[in-house]
Amino acid sequence: MDDLIFRQATSDEVQCILAMQTAVFHGEQGIPDDETEAFLAKKPILWCAESKADGKIYAATAAWQEKNETHWGRFVVFPTARGKHIGTRLAQVSFNDLFDMGISKIYMDVRDATVKIVCGMGGHIVGEAYKFYEGNVTPVVLERKDYVV
Repeated sequence: MDDLIFRQATSDEVQCILAMQTAVFHGEQGIPDDETEAFLAKKPILWCAESKADGKIYAATAAWQEKNETHWGRFVVFPTARGKHIGTRLAQVSFNDLFDMGISKIYMDVRDATVKIVCGMGGHIVGEAYKFYEGNVTPVVLERKDYVV
């Protein structure tokens, strides 16, 4: 997995990313299929981790605007690629891009494993965990002034 490129996804890759998200979100977390596709109405920016060798996408995430706030999520790592810090590296790339765009605060509701990743980069838990389909999510905020890599 050392041959990965971490970058913003192209419009041609959106359907592939949605298929991966649907497989993981619906298959592992019980999130209805139709919620994955409906997300595109928010006009997100997508990032991915792509293999140089075969062009396959192994991880993806997104950011979007909601109520004048920047939100981050839709974070997914293909099951066979987990445990290799691919998600951590992809999160860093996406956070770096957002902060480079002038964003000062990123809001998210994330699963337990992602809470650890984001808090390890300076994020702060800002609310109680709550049930979300098959598992919990926790509200977290990452501010530029606190961000460390």
